[in-house]
Formats: sequence, C-alpha cells, structure tokens
Amino acid sequence: MKDKEKKIQTQYDQKREQNINILICNENENLMKTYKNLLAYIAGKNGYNVTFALYESGKEALFCEEDRAKTLDLILIGWEYRYLRGINIARAFRKNECEAEIIFLGMEIENILDSFQVNPFYYFIEKEVTHGKFEEVIIKCFRLILDKKNNSLCFTQNGKMNRINMNRIVYVKVEHRVTQIYCQDNQEYSFYESLKNVEQSINNENFVRIHRGYIVNLNYVDCVDKGELYLVTGEKLPVARNYKQDLVEKMIQQEKTILL
Repeated sequence: MKDKEKKIQTQYDQKREQNINILICNENENLMKTYKNLLAYIAGKNGYNVTFALYESGKEALFCEEDRAKTLDLILIGWEYRYLRGINIARAFRKNECEAEIIFLGMEIENILDSFQVNPFYYFIEKEVTHGKFEEVIIKCFRLILDKKNNSLCFTQNGKMNRINMNRIVYVKVEHRVTQIYCQDNQEYSFYESLKNVEQSINNENFVRIHRGYIVNLNYVDCVDKGELYLVTGEKLPVARNYKQDLVEKMIQQEKTILL
C-alpha cells in the first residue's frame, strides 16, 4: 500500500513539475485577460499545462512575491504603471531569488536597455506585437522553463516549496535526518529528507554518491586522493570504499585527477 501511495505521489510531483506557473501583472484588465487567453491558447495548442495568477496592481503582486517567488516560472509585466513601473516589480522579485523568466510589455523602445537589469527573456513593444511573434517567443520560453525544471532540485523548506538549479549545487550532505545543500555561491539550504530520496530526485549524470551521507557534483571536484575527495572550493569530503569505484569511473570519463 505504501509503495502504491509513493508511486502516486511521484506521479503527482512529476506532473506538477511539468506545469508552468505564470504571473501576469498589467493595470489594463482587458489587456491582461487578452494575454492570459492567448497564453492559454498557445499552451494548449502545444501540449503545455499552465496556471495563472493575475494582478492589476503591482503592489498586490509584490504583496505575495515572497511566497510565490520560488515557484513562479514566467512573469509577464506591463512596463508603464501610474505608481509602480514594471522594472521595479521585476527587481523586487529578483531580490527574492526569483529565477522566473520575465517578459515585459512596454510602449517605448527606450526602456529595453533598462530591462536588462533583471535579465528578461524578452521585451515586447506593444504596438508592434503580432500573434506570430508572440507565439514564437512564448514557445521558446516554455521550452527553456521546462529544461530548467528538469535540471532543478525541488524541496520543501519551512513549509514552502523551493527549487534550485542543480548547476549551483556543489554537494549534498545528510546528517541526523537533515539534508543540507551547499552551493557554489556559499548559500546553504536545509530541510528534512533522506539522502536516498534526494538522490532519486537528482536526474543528472554529474552527481555521484561518494558516501552514505554525501552526494557530490563532479563539476566542482578537483581530485581524489586515497579516501578523500578535494573540491575546487577548498573543502574535502570523505569517500567510502563501496562508492569509490563508481566515483573513479565517472571521474575518468570527465578526465579528473585521481591519486591512488
């Protein structure tokens, strides 16, 4: 029974990860609904699942950004607001570690350079938007989003869903049932989960189990010397005997240094 429940939960998690969460913020309600319907049409036509959050007010969108920042995949923002410009809304999300793709809808071409501050996916000049161009950009954006999701590790931290790009992860450690993720930018994340379940969630050939308590990203490995693995960050991790052969084989494939 437990295996069946776990299988159902896994299928649910996979389905959720294929969903694209979109926030649309535009003070023109009719325009906002038009873009929502257009996005829904493009998604349905091309086999994507999407969910929407709509906000006429930039302040309302920012009121919930702390809770939603880590789960959003696409933010579609109108640039011109009477009280709050689209770039300021985007900045607030980025400050909260929001990695969603951002698409601006603006009236003036001069604003494109300012939009680069938040690394947007695209900037549309509204009077020049065509259905064909909009669909082309959105399809490219959807594909990128799902590629990113497939290369991300999802976990629940303090009751909130979190997602981290696996390229940022240096290694994962479990101690006393607490899983800790150590990232290349010195950020750390802690949550309750077994290392076995985390290992199953990581579908990436660069990650290898080196110990009952450690999984390491080979991109950050400097060398292995006897029973220890040295990272480019200056740290060293223990290598258990029963995991060493698999580690060595993968390091040879990547032409890493091995000192036996």
